[in-house]
Amino acid sequence: MMVLLGISSGLVWGTADFFGGLQSRRLPALAVAFWSQVAGGIALLFVLAAMGGPPALGSMLWGVGAGVFGGSALVLFYKGLAQGVMSVVAPVSACGAMIPVVAAIGRGETPGVLATLGLLAAIGGIVLVSLQPDETPSGASDARSALALALGAALGFGLFFALIDQGATGGASPLWAVGGARIGSLAVLLALVTLGSGGAQWPGRRAAAVAVIGLMDTSANALFAYAATRDTLGIAAVLGSLYPVATVLLGRLVLSERLSRTQGAGVALALTGVALLSAG
Repeated sequence: MMVLLGISSGLVWGTADFFGGLQSRRLPALAVAFWSQVAGGIALLFVLAAMGGPPALGSMLWGVGAGVFGGSALVLFYKGLAQGVMSVVAPVSACGAMIPVVAAIGRGETPGVLATLGLLAAIGGIVLVSLQPDETPSGASDARSALALALGAALGFGLFFALIDQGATGGASPLWAVGGARIGSLAVLLALVTLGSGGAQWPGRRAAAVAVIGLMDTSANALFAYAATRDTLGIAAVLGSLYPVATVLLGRLVLSERLSRTQGAGVALALTGVALLSAG
């Protein structure tokens, strides 16, 4: 069940990221991030209200911390997707999986042999997909900028994984940690909107598409939070970080982005890692 939840979170995240990046080529990345998070937050509020009972403040506080890093990473990520090749930016950002893996090992969590091989294969696949071909449609400066944004997003996403796990494993429903994360991300995005010169313009006729992105992102957060309660943080984080597989494939199918042989091998290696994690 944990593997299914983790893989599902990655696939939903990857699909949301692809369409978020697509909208960020038509709208400011901050606007896409802000309004999508508002839509996801409203939907989650209704779910939490239907659950009833008092909120789990401890879980929510961990979630707020996760949301601060996650919201910041989301803006960097969407900007990177808008500037560079999605098939490269998404996998680089997924290297943040290393942060919770190291944190899990530091806490004494020891995955089995097959699970360890799966972790290594999945991370290796992420690295291979991140390697750029000799020729890219973006200019050299844009490629460097997109890479820097992706690395910044990787750091933020990695810290998000580690902190949301702390909130999700506190004994209360993991949805409270996800709710806290939405509060944290919206606080950061609102601060950026207030301090920024361009603000976050209303997406207009693209509002429905942006709202769907937010609903998918919130659903993926919930799936990951539940996955983190079932097994080790490191495994759940790597499974969630397989979102580039969906983003890369959609980039190939929808935008006709081409992958090098190395990148194609990376996608295959990542999927092998999933199979090993499932067997372990």
